[in-house]
Amino acid sequence: MKTSFHAHHSPMGAHSSLTCGMHGARGGMAMEKGQPADGGVYVGYEDDQGVLNFLPLFAMNDDERARYVQGGPANGATTTERVIPAVKITRDYRWATDVFRAEGLSFEIVAPFFAIPDPATSSSAEQKYASCPASLIRVSYDNRKSKKSHRFFFAIRMDGRWAVPMGQDEHFKCLTQRDSMGLATEDEVETFVNFDVPLAMRRRHRTPHFLLGGTAGFIAEAKAGESREILISVGYFKQGQATTGKATKYWYTRYFSGLEEVLRYSLEMAPSYLAEADARDAELASAKLNDEQKFLIAHATHSYWGSTEWLDDGGRPRWVVNEGEYLMMNTFDLTVDMLFFEMRFNPWTVRNVLDQFVREYSYYDQVFEPGKPGKLHEGGISFSHDMGVMNQFSPAGRSSYEVAGLDRECFSFMTCEQLANWVCCAGVYYAQTRDDDFLVRNRGILEDCLRSLQHRDHPDPRKRTGIMKCESSFTQGGGEITTYDSLDHSLGQARNNIYLASKCWSSYLALEFMFKTLGADDKASECVKAAKLCAKSLVKGYDKKLGFIPAVLEAGNKSAIIPVIEGLIFPREMGLKEALSFNGPYADLLKTMKLHLEHVLVPGVCLYPDGGWKLSSTADNSWMSKINLCQHVARTILGVKQGKAGAAADHAHAEWERNGSEFDACSDQFKSGKAMGSKYYPRIVTNILWMEKSTVITTIQ
Repeated sequence: MKTSFHAHHSPMGAHSSLTCGMHGARGGMAMEKGQPADGGVYVGYEDDQGVLNFLPLFAMNDDERARYVQGGPANGATTTERVIPAVKITRDYRWATDVFRAEGLSFEIVAPFFAIPDPATSSSAEQKYASCPASLIRVSYDNRKSKKSHRFFFAIRMDGRWAVPMGQDEHFKCLTQRDSMGLATEDEVETFVNFDVPLAMRRRHRTPHFLLGGTAGFIAEAKAGESREILISVGYFKQGQATTGKATKYWYTRYFSGLEEVLRYSLEMAPSYLAEADARDAELASAKLNDEQKFLIAHATHSYWGSTEWLDDGGRPRWVVNEGEYLMMNTFDLTVDMLFFEMRFNPWTVRNVLDQFVREYSYYDQVFEPGKPGKLHEGGISFSHDMGVMNQFSPAGRSSYEVAGLDRECFSFMTCEQLANWVCCAGVYYAQTRDDDFLVRNRGILEDCLRSLQHRDHPDPRKRTGIMKCESSFTQGGGEITTYDSLDHSLGQARNNIYLASKCWSSYLALEFMFKTLGADDKASECVKAAKLCAKSLVKGYDKKLGFIPAVLEAGNKSAIIPVIEGLIFPREMGLKEALSFNGPYADLLKTMKLHLEHVLVPGVCLYPDGGWKLSSTADNSWMSKINLCQHVARTILGVKQGKAGAAADHAHAEWERNGSEFDACSDQFKSGKAMGSKYYPRIVTNILWMEKSTVITTIQ
């Protein structure tokens, strides 16, 4: 497997990352940044000849390139620095750990994750443990075959300058930048600050901390015949206000007064954190999945945590997931895809985000029929696309993304899609938690959601087909779009789109389930009627000549898409077995969807030459998150088994990430296997669906 690709390594809820892994590329530590840092990671050892040997986890400028020789001296030349060749490096990339090994050197990054406790029901000690904004690093060097002592080192280069805080002793050594990012260890090491590692290792002056330098780290000694390891904490801290629009702080500031305290605590609790990471790694390793699927799950999870923020809003927790490189906050069409991961580990975060949308980012509109924007009808409730961008909360009821006056183009409104997203998330949350308080206090919202869905179909009940046909007045005469905002109308247009129709079908099923639970049988009956209308329209839309349901049920559209099956995931996650039975009330819909998928999932239609899935036959633009979700639906609900073709697809998708997105860590949006947008992204954790449900291992403190 290729060893050169970037990955996030992040604590939970701190929106911070140590990004590294791509050979010869910049990276390192960063906070609240939607891309890799501008620094580098330096890990290596000094050999018998005094040559410094580096893992290639940093970018070299022109001056440095002249100094380093790949693989050693050539033509009798001498060198004092060497980059270890890629062929000699192995990488073991797992769910919570990432280990590089070469020539007796081992460099392991540990980013433990586990079930974050619900602040409403957990202790301060549990919350402190979960919110600690630090990761761990283990660097070891095996010197058992040498008769000389060897030094080995770990260092970080960043923009800015390093400090050496007061109060250190032989049992605790740390290096910090502006009290916001830093390194610490309790092992016997020499600390240094300098322009670069070679100058630090061979310094001629007597001052180890040359504070004009931008590189800082630790030097350890492995004696002859000894194998030595050092444990390092990598910590982050943002004091005071973290966001504008709403004056929030990071949740960890409730339990830590500063960076040094974070570093000390993480080292104190290191045995427990390391055990957490081992548990996650073992959990994924034991899953009945192929290696490429395990890689994709690990890669997505690393990226997810790097985008998360656990905030304190005046004593009330606020969970935010940033949209990768775009840094939009709680983008709802990501929330609905990250739902499955969060329900597995932290269900309270789903409730928290849904409550935020109701409380602050909902709105009521009117609707109009296409071509008649001047004649408005009652619409209903919906929710904004996001809550802001770059830690700036947008005004109530507004997103940073959506603007009026565009007709089915990027940045238009996603009113119907976000409405369906809230309903589907609420249905899955309630079905899996049985949180009656959530259901009862949102009864009025559920009733509003039902009316709103019906009106977006058509204000006149006699003209309803179960599918969205009316546009939001917020578009000011334009047309709505879907989460596939940069595709052609096969997936970008919301009106009469079969992808969105399948989500509306699931929304009606979710509402039916929740209304029945509430004893509102009249509302539940309305939902059944709407769901059956939607299913009938999709079945009727199947074109025998084409062999599939056209993506948009209007204007002679002939595009073939995969995501019409996407909506099936929500009734499955809610446990609505009858709705997904091939002998149940929606048998015709399921049979039609299976037939549709089998016809489009062929080369030249919805398969790339490498076997990867192409979401639309008419657009070279695919989202990894949606591919992974639809793969799961195909296998577990529709029973479409691909065999060798499925393995080829998994390999292709993994290669898209390792090669097509090697610098941008886990990315979502690809064009012919190359990342074209949605880089450094959290949404791909839809692939958690591939793991069978099991009891989540709780914290190991």
